Amino acid sequence: MGSVRKYLFKEKLPDRESHHSRLFIDLAENIHIHHREYRTVFSLDEYFEYADIVAKSTNDVRNFLEQNPNYEEQKYPTTIMIAGGKERQLKFLKNSPKPNQSAYFGNDFAIELQDEFVTDEIHIHYRDFRIAMDRKRFRRVAEGFRVSLKELDKFEKLEEYNRDSHPDRMIKDFNNLDKDDIDTKQMGVNQVNIDKIFSNWYKNIENEWTPSKEAINALEIEFNKTKKFVPILLSTEKDGKHLIVDGHHRYYCAKQLGLNKLDAVVLNLTFEETSKIREAEVLLKQFDQETNYEYNVSSFIKSYLGYRLNRFYSNAFKSKMRSQKLWYRVLRKIKQMVFGKKQIFKTFNEAHNNHN
Repeated sequence: MGSVRKYLFKEKLPDRESHHSRLFIDLAENIHIHHREYRTVFSLDEYFEYADIVAKSTNDVRNFLEQNPNYEEQKYPTTIMIAGGKERQLKFLKNSPKPNQSAYFGNDFAIELQDEFVTDEIHIHYRDFRIAMDRKRFRRVAEGFRVSLKELDKFEKLEEYNRDSHPDRMIKDFNNLDKDDIDTKQMGVNQVNIDKIFSNWYKNIENEWTPSKEAINALEIEFNKTKKFVPILLSTEKDGKHLIVDGHHRYYCAKQLGLNKLDAVVLNLTFEETSKIREAEVLLKQFDQETNYEYNVSSFIKSYLGYRLNRFYSNAFKSKMRSQKLWYRVLRKIKQMVFGKKQIFKTFNEAHNNHN
């Protein structure tokens, strides 16, 4: 997202070469992600952090799209949602030598002419990022930088330009706090206090129920690896109480581990209204037991139900599009004339960057 003060250079480039039409990942002396003519280099630790953030954020985007089937690209001019939650936007990367320093080529800049037998003729290295192109396209890009530099020098002689403060450059305080537990969220998944969760079948689950030791051991092993459980499903009763729809084993295990909170999707359904879901889950568990868990469909259905029944983003796009009605657009134009472009940019285009 930007607000253009002046174009230093602008033109249409020739089409990419056809071999720059791919996306793949290779493991070499480190990890490379190739996307079109771009390549980014990661250490293994950096890559797995990146992949984890992308995977979790993708689940959140899919959740949004599931609940907003009327979403259309290019209709709303600024940010609708931050995948993974507001904290994801603020949280520094953890798996690099420093948050602003990559493991490889952290401060390197180089432009290389390759040998004739290399696929691409020119490599431009900017830190851990590489752009590849042939000489013809490079000349166009290099000319753009040459002209831009002249235009910038001319602009700075004639105009005053003082860089404003920006919320995205003021997040050290957030990261200086004890925020190690901040993770990429699936929005709509809440951390619910254990003592606010109840079972329809047991008053004291640890005393009255003896679950499968194998199941509890498997959950403990998984939790020790990830520090998380798949979110349990909770009903919302008419008196506000939350009963377990799915997740007694996870709830039991959390109690055994001494956890105070548990990830949950809180449904706008009563326990009685979820009877068909619970019947289906019992049948799937029976199928898994009869097939010695070869297909493990009951495990899949836990994640799938949490995804399908999560209504956090319900009608969010429709709500956002109200601000795109003609009246609102005219009002923003009037405000821009009165208060200036900066005010509109901060309050509308970058409202998601308000970190207060």
